[in-house]
Amino acid sequence: MQLRVLFSIINIGIFLALFALEFVIPRYATYLFYLLLAWFVASFLILRLPVMSRRVGGGPTPTPTPAVAAAPLPSSGTPVPGVVDAADLGFCPHCGTNVAPGTLICPSCGKSTRIG
Repeated sequence: MQLRVLFSIINIGIFLALFALEFVIPRYATYLFYLLLAWFVASFLILRLPVMSRRVGGGPTPTPTPAVAAAPLPSSGTPVPGVVDAADLGFCPHCGTNVAPGTLICPSCGKSTRIG
């Protein structure tokens, strides 16, 4: 468990206690409101500290996995050799009519469904 998670659980308890005290002790409600507001800001800043990512308790620390080199995206600029046909697109590239996979000539416009 990270220290951040433990602090968040404790933080919820403090918020609930201060909120409940505003109704139990209405004489000090104004002071408790400002204390609650100050604790909210302080806890927000505390949660952002780098030390809050530390693990609490026993157990092995997970080792980071090495980054895996990903394959280049098709839009990375390297053209893909080959011909694209209607089986890949599902429509005629000239008129936009839906065609069945493997259709070589569009039944609507009569043009080839191959590109390139």
